[in-house]
Amino acid sequence: MSVKKYIASRVSEGNRLFPAEIHIEETEIMLKFPGFFSEKSRHIMYQQVEGVHVDSPMIGYSTITFVVGGERFVGHGFTKAEVEEIKDICSEKISDNAPRNGGGNISIADEVKKLKEVLDDGIITQQGYDTQKARLLDR
Repeated sequence: MSVKKYIASRVSEGNRLFPAEIHIEETEIMLKFPGFFSEKSRHIMYQQVEGVHVDSPMIGYSTITFVVGGERFVGHGFTKAEVEEIKDICSEKISDNAPRNGGGNISIADEVKKLKEVLDDGIITQQGYDTQKARLLDR
């Protein structure tokens, strides 16, 4: 899959001079929030994504929110069709990259231990840990 690039409308709130961008790549999502003196970008691996939420009002531009480790990353100024497409692609990638226990040598207990190590290293928040652990135990 080639990189799919979505650029927010310049007429939407917060995007007038430097519009936000979302890049959908093979293994990650890249969010770019350009600024006058600096650019903020965030690379999010699909397996880190806890949820993708879309808000599409009757009139105006849509907002897409990625939940990662309990933290929210919001992109505003996209069309309804764009955010729905982004959400569909991400949902497919998330399920493709979800850990599977069938036929593998890694037990759920091992995955929870690894997740705890990630929490202890400060890579994810307690809320992210709790969410991922619940997801593992619900299999």
